[in-house]
Amino acid sequence: MSAIKEQLANMFVKVMSGTVSMEEGTMLINSLAKKDSKETVAAISEFINTPPQNISAQTVFHTIAITRNRAFFDVLTATLDHKNEEISIFACEELATYFKNESKFVLVEHLNSDAYHVRKSSAATLTKIFGDEGIAALGKHILGNTQSHYHRLTSAEALVKAGKKGIDALMNVLNTGGSGAAAAAAEALSSVAASLSDAEMQMFVNALMKFGDAKDAETTATLIKAIGSFGKRAKQFAGFVRAYADDPDEGVSKEAKNTLKAIGG
Repeated sequence: MSAIKEQLANMFVKVMSGTVSMEEGTMLINSLAKKDSKETVAAISEFINTPPQNISAQTVFHTIAITRNRAFFDVLTATLDHKNEEISIFACEELATYFKNESKFVLVEHLNSDAYHVRKSSAATLTKIFGDEGIAALGKHILGNTQSHYHRLTSAEALVKAGKKGIDALMNVLNTGGSGAAAAAAEALSSVAASLSDAEMQMFVNALMKFGDAKDAETTATLIKAIGSFGKRAKQFAGFVRAYADDPDEGVSKEAKNTLKAIGG
């Protein structure tokens, strides 16, 4: 074990036991980084990814984060992709808290991660730490050129959990977005259909007419299913749904028949 790695290991053990504070630990870390940045960064990366038994990865990460030392930024951002969901979530929030200006772009990039927990953590952190800016970033992501429905849906689900402003952002996506964006918004909004107003329910019907006229079967089926999530409240729109009961696309006609049963039409 190198001298730097040994000093760091001893320090982190003391932080874990409470005999040294994290703030005191940051002084040693910054001092070692000045002497040999490359070796210090490599040792820190190893402790985060494969921590010894008596050292917590979260403790290492938090101690590094509060140094606010730009030399460790790449190590911290790499941890967003950690296979452990708990560490990934922790990394997102710590990065956004201590490197707020630099982290927003990185979190937005991770909305397209192939790992669901990484997308979920990044999206949740954007709304929690960045507020209106984060909500706008998620809306833009859904409306953008993202190819995967699941990538869009993860962002949409985070907006649903962000309260009224998040819901409003999704209603805007439903009203103005293309097929992939509208489908993701409708699917996510279905989970809170009971709390949506009649005017907002009408927007689902408007979107249905738009994509139905465009012969977009997949989005049409998604919207019909979403209307069904309103239950009996949507009975007034049964005629719009019934128009698709005999649609040549089997997926559309199946959803129309199921929705008619759900809304009592």
